[in-house]
Amino acid sequence: MDLLKTPSTQSLLDSDLESVESLQYVDFEELDEVEYALPTSEAPTLAEALSSEVLESESKTSAKKFEDSSCSALQVDFLQAISQQLTQAQERSSAGAATTLSVGPSGRLTVGTAHGHLLSFHDQTLRWVCDSNGDNGAVTCLSYNRDGTRILAGFARGLVYQYESIRGVILRRVTLGGELWGTLRVTWADTSGLALDTGGSVWLIRFSRPLGVRSARVSCLFSGARGEVVAMTARDARVLALATLSRVIIVAGGRAAGVRLDGPPDVLPVLEWCELDNRILVSARANVMQWLTVTLIGSSISLRPVQRVELTSTPIWLGWLGGSLTIFDSDENLRFWGEDYDKPLDLSQIEPVYSSAFFKGHWTDGRVSRAMCKAGESALGGACIAEGALALLGRRGVVRVKPRDLLARAQAFMAAGRYSQALRLLCSSQGIEAKKIANEFIGNLADRPHILSNKNVAVQVVKLCLKYELSEELWNCLWENCSGEQAFVEALGDAAVRGELSNNPPSPDLTQELIERLAEFEPALVERVLASLPLTSLDPHRASVFTRARGLWRGVGAIAAALDGCSGAMRSLVGFVSASCGGGAACACAGGALLLAAADALAARGAGGRPLPPHARPSARHDALHALLAEESGARSPLRVLVAHDTAAAVRLLEQCARDPPFAGPLGKQNRLRVARALLAYSGDLQETERRLEILEFIAGQLSSGALPLDQELIKHLQEFVASTEHERADRAWLAVLARVRAQRDQLLAHYRGAVRRPRVLWRLDAMLDRHDEAIKQFFEIQNPSSQDVDEFFEHLRSRIEVDAEMKGRLEPYLPALAELRPRAAAALLGDECGDTVAAILDAVTLQCKIELGECLLEAGRLRGDAAAAHLRTLCAHRPHHVKHFLTKHSGIVRPEDALAIVKESGPEDAEAVCLEATGDHLGALDAILRSMTADADEETKATLVNEASALCARVGPTAPAHVAAQMWTRLLRRAGAVPPPLLLEAVAHLPLAELAAAACESARVAGAVLAGGAARRSVWRCAARVVRREAHEALARALAAARRGAAARGACVRCGRALAGAGVRTLHCARAAHAGCAEAAEAACACGRRAGPALALPPWPRRARALPPDAELLLVAPPRPDLEGVV
Repeated sequence: MDLLKTPSTQSLLDSDLESVESLQYVDFEELDEVEYALPTSEAPTLAEALSSEVLESESKTSAKKFEDSSCSALQVDFLQAISQQLTQAQERSSAGAATTLSVGPSGRLTVGTAHGHLLSFHDQTLRWVCDSNGDNGAVTCLSYNRDGTRILAGFARGLVYQYESIRGVILRRVTLGGELWGTLRVTWADTSGLALDTGGSVWLIRFSRPLGVRSARVSCLFSGARGEVVAMTARDARVLALATLSRVIIVAGGRAAGVRLDGPPDVLPVLEWCELDNRILVSARANVMQWLTVTLIGSSISLRPVQRVELTSTPIWLGWLGGSLTIFDSDENLRFWGEDYDKPLDLSQIEPVYSSAFFKGHWTDGRVSRAMCKAGESALGGACIAEGALALLGRRGVVRVKPRDLLARAQAFMAAGRYSQALRLLCSSQGIEAKKIANEFIGNLADRPHILSNKNVAVQVVKLCLKYELSEELWNCLWENCSGEQAFVEALGDAAVRGELSNNPPSPDLTQELIERLAEFEPALVERVLASLPLTSLDPHRASVFTRARGLWRGVGAIAAALDGCSGAMRSLVGFVSASCGGGAACACAGGALLLAAADALAARGAGGRPLPPHARPSARHDALHALLAEESGARSPLRVLVAHDTAAAVRLLEQCARDPPFAGPLGKQNRLRVARALLAYSGDLQETERRLEILEFIAGQLSSGALPLDQELIKHLQEFVASTEHERADRAWLAVLARVRAQRDQLLAHYRGAVRRPRVLWRLDAMLDRHDEAIKQFFEIQNPSSQDVDEFFEHLRSRIEVDAEMKGRLEPYLPALAELRPRAAAALLGDECGDTVAAILDAVTLQCKIELGECLLEAGRLRGDAAAAHLRTLCAHRPHHVKHFLTKHSGIVRPEDALAIVKESGPEDAEAVCLEATGDHLGALDAILRSMTADADEETKATLVNEASALCARVGPTAPAHVAAQMWTRLLRRAGAVPPPLLLEAVAHLPLAELAAAACESARVAGAVLAGGAARRSVWRCAARVVRREAHEALARALAAARRGAAARGACVRCGRALAGAGVRTLHCARAAHAGCAEAAEAACACGRRAGPALALPPWPRRARALPPDAELLLVAPPRPDLEGVV
């Protein structure tokens, strides 16, 4: 292909097309529409492109990022100057990577590096560098003191240096118990230092300057041998909190106390003292965080858990930032504990630095325990809080995190449409700027009233207006535009009920509008609003007319109470109570409001239930009682109206007020007497018995408790009231009054016997007068005694029997009636002397009572003789399935002959065998069982009867004559389809085996069981013989091997049959032997099942080593020389 020279654009413009020879013209063909048919493409319009899902998602993502960054509770600032200088120091000066930092006051910050360098900054400006400690290893920890003038630095080789923080001068060098362990953490405890080494020990460093010479004294507070400490935090100079992998330990004043730490043992625990209350210690491990209360009392330390919560991630650092607990978790998120816990701040982009255990192990020759390795891997290397900001060290630089300004966050929440959060922040802030923003926000909400349909937003808006005293904006702006929103109206009503509108109350017109709106949305709030607002905020006439028209009677009472007190409220509500309403929760008239007004009046409360001043309470209570009982100008008293409307509620009100004035004090009894007389007077108007009984029981209770005096006129009216009300409750109320009369005026008790002539009253009255025989007669005159009546009567009888021995004899005519009332209690009254009359009692009572009384006597052990026979006859007639159990369990309680006669006459057939066995007719008993077995078609029942018959034969066989036992077993084996094999062994003892197998066993199944048992017995014996032979052979082999001898071979060869003597013989298994030539052809396995083993090859007998006689050395010793006296 020829490569043509391409002309320039200018040459083409300067010449015509014909003169251009260098261009070759190509014939172009027109496109065929059919051959080159291309689909039409519709280009999107600008509106479609802008509304596409991609752009929408991108805009949502960007908006969410902006919202999250601006609405977050934390603000992150990247310290660029410090970060750049740290990078340059690492790259140019070989300072090493940054390992830790500490922040002091006034903008001071110091960073330690892996090569032992310290770089100190002030307002992000480098002030000094210390690079003379490279031999000490990496800087592992730093800590400023409280005023920022001193800084402690810990190194990987275990040294701790104290620096002067202004110029970087080294003041002291401290060694922690030698250079064996590295320094993990340092901190200050007032003017002393605390250090934690990689051996898990905690050291106290006391700094001093005697005679101008700086010195330091080191002492061990907690040894790592007692448990490796992996975290520590000091509360003050006296109290130190430590954490091991198993417990939290508090050290104070030379004492220590600990509590077990929950969570997995391979997770690092973290500790931090509470900034708001220094008695609270926060500890966390894994997903569990708990608060502990530390109490120091004398010489004791008390640790008590306060709260325990579950976290979503594992915390690795705790601190207090802006008064809130701050958590840095294993996901490298920073969280605020509380409402913002679910809104973490992701700090993974700065790559936080951890206290790596690598350099600690490198500089300390690997002397880092497993627990301290975990502390080095999981703990943050550079995290420090100072002056309300958190400084965090990362590989990409240093960041400062601090709480965001509340107003800025509130504005961001408003812009994002999160109005509830914005309002909460504004309510928690204060100042002129906050009030200005709140005013603007309220103006925006007034233009968009639909926002206030949210109840939370409405409540926060009302709180915001009340906090900043924006009453004009609340009523003139918000109310005019948003009064149609139910949530806003209810929020205003709740604020009025809480009394928050008392300082800036609304005008009467606005209050009227508010209650009219509330009547539509929440009628129950109207009365509470009217009772809570001051009178100057109400138009009483309009409000009263409106509440009466709507039937809001408590609102009517609240207005009347505001005008004339609760007594006036009672008088104004009396005319609107309907006696036919019925009261209760469904009351539609003014009865409930009247009851509430009366309760407030008697308790000396004003409108809305607010208590009156102490000096006004006595007179208010007196006026309330007077108004409650007053009947002026023919109008009914409020108490009469209450009694007619809801008697139970009126009585409960009086009971609750009985212990307080005006019913307590010097005139308490007189006032209670006035109320009791009034109630008795009102009771004549009541037609329902239940309401009359409520009044009667109230007055009787007051009299019996001593709250009312024994006024004869009152007792007379009460007597007439009881006589006209025939009911058990009325009788008991009158008896309670008579008990009080007996206690104080015993001589008057007999005069009241004829007052109420009803048996329930008369028997108790005769019992009080010691006329016990008459009391018993009167009791049985009661038509339908209740359970309480019966209990009281039997208790009276028991008490009389204990003191009167002849009482049981006088009770005999009434015993059947007593048994009908309470059979168990009557059985307890019957003694051994009443044994002859029990049968007559059983015949006289009803069927159900007869059975229950018999069972009670049987449990007490008093059922015997004719009574037991009568009880058995009753069971046979009405409970036949219980007869057999009764006769089996209680054998001998009925004579066997009598029991047999009763059972044959009317009893069940299955109980006949028990009776026959008891009489000694064992064959008859067996025949009865066999007849039942033949008559019953149920297989399960047959099996049960076979077992029962077998048990009978086995039980009778040893004691009966031999022919009787043999006959019984023969009948059983012939009639039974199957007998349990174990019982056949019992039959063998009474029948010969041949007769058992041939003559007795007509059933094929029984014969099969016998043969199977014999075969099994034979196989057992064979197996036992094989086991014995095997054990004997093994014992013989062990004995011969121990004696190193062979077995003497006698007898014939097992292979050829010739004699074994005189030839080579090989012993086999189970005491067998064969010739040496025949042994190879002998059978491989023995009859016992064991394979013959190889020939036994014994090792040679070891020769005994003979010991040489010891060499005897001859010692020549000169004889002793005698002294001058001849003594040797």
